[in-house]
Amino acid sequence: MNKIGIKATALGAIFNTVLFFAKFYVGISTNSLSIYCDAINNLGDTFACLIAVLGFFLARKVTELKSQKIQSLCTFVISLIIAATGAYFVYNGLQRLMYPLRIAYSEEYAYIIIATVFAKILMGLMYMAFNKKASSPVLKAMILDSFLDCAVTIFALMGLFLITKVNFAADGIFAIIIGTAVTVSAVKNTIEQSKFLINN
Repeated sequence: MNKIGIKATALGAIFNTVLFFAKFYVGISTNSLSIYCDAINNLGDTFACLIAVLGFFLARKVTELKSQKIQSLCTFVISLIIAATGAYFVYNGLQRLMYPLRIAYSEEYAYIIIATVFAKILMGLMYMAFNKKASSPVLKAMILDSFLDCAVTIFALMGLFLITKVNFAADGIFAIIIGTAVTVSAVKNTIEQSKFLINN
């Protein structure tokens, strides 16, 4: 089970790093806060995957209960990282509303972001396939995060597009919506894993 987990999360770290650089490039090039925040979200996912790799590695030679505790602890830490990322989105969204900046939109950038949505869908399906082979709370968290990220990226793309149509800091609003959704989901997962750690 742990070998499967290591393989799944190691691949996730690689893919999320690629997505981070792609979105970071678009975010900086367009000056879009929502895309930039989405890039940081992928960077957080990369660190989360690396923590998961470490957790699966440490859980290789322990009892089943200890292995579950290690995985649950990793999921707890991952959720904290995601929650912090979500709060960062909200903070930056509020700043953008107060200090709006000019956005540079182009179809080329939009296509790159659309491609990253499909990439995240494939990652979610990959985690699902690995989880069927060896069920793990870590992989389940990764599945949820992958599909949530698809929605996050779609919202970010909408923010990038809408800012060209209205004279308003729309990407700031979308960053706040994205941040709130990410934070709420992560906090729920944190509470769930903390209950498991306390009761076992």
